[in-house]
Amino acid sequence: MHATIVRIFALFALPALIAATCGSCIGDSEVRTISQRWLDSFSTGGPPVRDAATRNILIYDEGATNGSTKPEVTNIKQLEDIISASAYGGGGVTNVTYSIVFTFHTCDRIALRWQEKAITTNNVGYGSSIKAGKRIQFKGTDLLTVDLESRKVKEVTTSADLLNYYRALDYDLGVWSK
Repeated sequence: MHATIVRIFALFALPALIAATCGSCIGDSEVRTISQRWLDSFSTGGPPVRDAATRNILIYDEGATNGSTKPEVTNIKQLEDIISASAYGGGGVTNVTYSIVFTFHTCDRIALRWQEKAITTNNVGYGSSIKAGKRIQFKGTDLLTVDLESRKVKEVTTSADLLNYYRALDYDLGVWSK
């Protein structure tokens, strides 16, 4: 009987113990809001990334750094400059939107599977013969670490399915046949 009472207490005390260890953990109801706010920052005409990310944000993207494990972005100004320069594909896409495919989370981390949709322009480049106006899409995955005080993203490890993106843009990378 004593062992059963201890097990029941442990079952109910564990979530409180985890929350106390993490501080004010992100709740299930916050995950989609934080995730979509992050994604919207990269959409055409989206809100400022400062609404979604901390001042000292770190972004790790081995695709952008040619395999280096050093962060590609180390502060909000760098990220703003990257976003203002262009979306993936440079001026080759417009009407860029992002949606959440799925998420799961812990106290301060969100695993986010996302999808980008865009429309091609006449400026795709890189040997592409794709016509303007074609709807394209691809997916990626971000692991977001959230600052629990501000509820903003403070660290990201990202990976995008760029081969499918490049295929959609009709880039000739010599890795598939037409």
